[in-house]
Amino acid sequence: MAQQPNVEITDGERPRPTPQPGVAVKWRSDKPGIPDGPTGIAGGGYWGTTGPDSGWGLKIVNSVTLPDDDADLRKVLTGLVLARAAALGRAPVREDLDVALILCGYDEDLPATVVERRDRWLAASPHEQRPGASAVAEVDKSQLILQPDRLRYAIRHSR
Repeated sequence: MAQQPNVEITDGERPRPTPQPGVAVKWRSDKPGIPDGPTGIAGGGYWGTTGPDSGWGLKIVNSVTLPDDDADLRKVLTGLVLARAAALGRAPVREDLDVALILCGYDEDLPATVVERRDRWLAASPHEQRPGASAVAEVDKSQLILQPDRLRYAIRHSR
């Protein structure tokens, strides 16, 4: 756009050959305990490992019509969903809920021991600090990470 003839431009308003003030200098904290990058964040061991988003696991469980409308069942299922997602190293997905329902005995032709186990988990859930912890502790991790069809086969053919 052209300059208007009645407006005077001073030297301070003209474009500068170098930026004023200069480019910012990179700064790092010298205080202990303040991470200065991704490598500065402790993980594993004493600090634990970041797990999946538990809110998303709750959303998955609450978005589905369950066979029983029981608050304790939702807690147990959420614990199993989060445990499976953490074991696989990712966020919870719908397949995790399918596996949790199978582990709780909500499928066809499952042994009576699976239903008895679910009843034991539901009875323990209100007394646990983390509801569903007994279910997570009792389930074998090798079964927890199976796909739903393979889990059904493993449960039906285990004697």
